[in-house]
Amino acid sequence: MSESTSRPLRVAVVGCGNVSRGHIRGWLGDPDRARIIALVDAAAHQAEARRAQFELSDVDILADYREVLARGDVDAVDLCTPGHLHTEMILAALDAGKHVLTEKPTGYTLEECRRLRWYARRYPQQKVAVGYSLRYYPLNIKVKQLLAQGVVGELLSIEASHNHPSPLGGAGYAESGGRTQLSDSGGHYLPSSELTRSTHVFDFMRYVGGEVRDVFAFQERGGTFALMRYESGAIGKAAAGIASDQGLATPHVLSVQGTTGTLFTQNDRVISAWGGGYHGFVVTAGKQQRIDVAESDTGHGDATRTRNFLDAVYDGTPLIAPLEDSVATSELLHAIWLSHNTEQRVPVHRAHKTG
Repeated sequence: MSESTSRPLRVAVVGCGNVSRGHIRGWLGDPDRARIIALVDAAAHQAEARRAQFELSDVDILADYREVLARGDVDAVDLCTPGHLHTEMILAALDAGKHVLTEKPTGYTLEECRRLRWYARRYPQQKVAVGYSLRYYPLNIKVKQLLAQGVVGELLSIEASHNHPSPLGGAGYAESGGRTQLSDSGGHYLPSSELTRSTHVFDFMRYVGGEVRDVFAFQERGGTFALMRYESGAIGKAAAGIASDQGLATPHVLSVQGTTGTLFTQNDRVISAWGGGYHGFVVTAGKQQRIDVAESDTGHGDATRTRNFLDAVYDGTPLIAPLEDSVATSELLHAIWLSHNTEQRVPVHRAHKTG
């Protein structure tokens, strides 16, 4: 499909739970190039609530995503659905000729990873972007560029963490024992998967450091922890977990040691002399220099994610988190899961062949 810059991309948002709010804001923030024409959710009250919240009175409400795939006036679908539905919906959307923006992860099994990789190669003209939030922070985009340019020399080690704040002392958390929820907001059963409970930081480790050769990982109440060996020879340590909403979620995000210096980022929402926010620094020759970026888009990187997707559709700009790259992250996640369950070091298997 060829888009004309004379009209906005016509988008259907599929899944209207909490995560859809940021996605909708992203589309509404670029009205010259995007227009939401449908909200889809099996629980109709969810879609109706989003339509009312964002005053989208002219937007259609639908219950089945297949309805929008059959419509000629839909150019792209934005999948904000539970993770176990992503593969089915991505494949169906590509078969229907639609562009896709999807929440993570992609590939609940290695066979799903294999199918998604094949579809990405089968439909190269259609854009599929994945919402791995840490990639869309402008500072993290700059960090990746600096590391690729050799700002700290050859990479020796990478350490990263990412936590979601939770009401750990609340009654609901205590009643669930801290376990993952069993149903979505519409009451539908949510299958489990072989993936870790948190995925952002492990994708981030690949984003800044390249492919991982093998991992040793374990899970406890506080989260998932992994030691990694990169194909480059660098080593990595990642932590993905939960934090009390009474403290700081992720004061330290990234630390990279290279042969000629150090790069690190931190969240200083409470203690920063810089006035709060997410900041990065490079230390070389004994001197510390702040990494300057033109804007700040943390949280879920909604504005940057949407802009990158539209740039890719209209101008052919490379996607920050394309489908095949996110599939490689899922393969890493499967290795982390297997390492935890076997208590062994596990190589990362690429799902080109199965059986």
